[in-house]
Amino acid sequence: MTTAFAAGEILKPRRKVLLLAQAFPTRITDRETLMIGFGVSLVEFILATFAPIFVGMFLLVTLSNATHVDIRYLSAYALGLLFWFFFDTLGDAAQLDVNQGFSFDSGHIGLMALFIIGFLVFTLLGGALSSKDRKIGCKDTSFLLAALVALGMGCHGVGEGIEFGGLSAGTQATNVLDAIGGINGGVGYMLHKLLESTIVIVVFIALARANGLQFPEQMRQTAVISLVFGIPSVLGEVAGYLIPINSSWFYALGAGASLFVVLQIICQISAAKKEEVTYSQWVRISVAMILGFFLLYAAALFHS
Repeated sequence: MTTAFAAGEILKPRRKVLLLAQAFPTRITDRETLMIGFGVSLVEFILATFAPIFVGMFLLVTLSNATHVDIRYLSAYALGLLFWFFFDTLGDAAQLDVNQGFSFDSGHIGLMALFIIGFLVFTLLGGALSSKDRKIGCKDTSFLLAALVALGMGCHGVGEGIEFGGLSAGTQATNVLDAIGGINGGVGYMLHKLLESTIVIVVFIALARANGLQFPEQMRQTAVISLVFGIPSVLGEVAGYLIPINSSWFYALGAGASLFVVLQIICQISAAKKEEVTYSQWVRISVAMILGFFLLYAAALFHS
């Protein structure tokens, strides 16, 4: 058993793939040493994933309807989150192997290809849904675009799930909380999920407002969108527990898809512009953006 997964070590949501790869041989060849069962690992991961997602999404939808806050402030907040999210996820994909120079081996090319695929697939699908010549109604478009954003943001969650499942299958700890380093590891992961879920729901709120979607319908659609965002993480956990998978592929895919989300939020800001921005509004937008950035940064500190 590698010492990388000794009880008490903090699991970062984006642990380096090499450490997991070192743990897989023990997990596969010495099943009797496993301390955390598949069912326990899966149930605890589902709870840790969906609880913060539901809180983040439903709370923000409720507050936005109660306060009618300017969508430009929400969008700036989401962009701030996205800036850290992109930086963090690209790092999990080892920055697409840029440190390898012009080697362009299979791993290098694969990471670059998945990044491009993540961006192009989601961007082209999003463009088809939001174009003026679409063949579906505006209200349907609001839901489908938000679901597409949720799926794009969920791509990186597959990588997180793979790492969590691999850790659960190979740890010497007797429970998941000890395996991820105690309270800090658990709080850090849940904060990440809560904050990332608000990025998704900001896009949905903007679209729902533009298309006149009422609050009860917003809540119903939010429930589905939350599942679309969270389920990829669960699928990754199941796969990671059972077989060795390189999680960096999904981080590269997720980093590319996150650029599509950036484009969506920029489009929402542009669509919401009805008048010139005053200085006070500009200050609020700036504060919202830096707040979003440092909130996700603060969540990352729990893994330090």
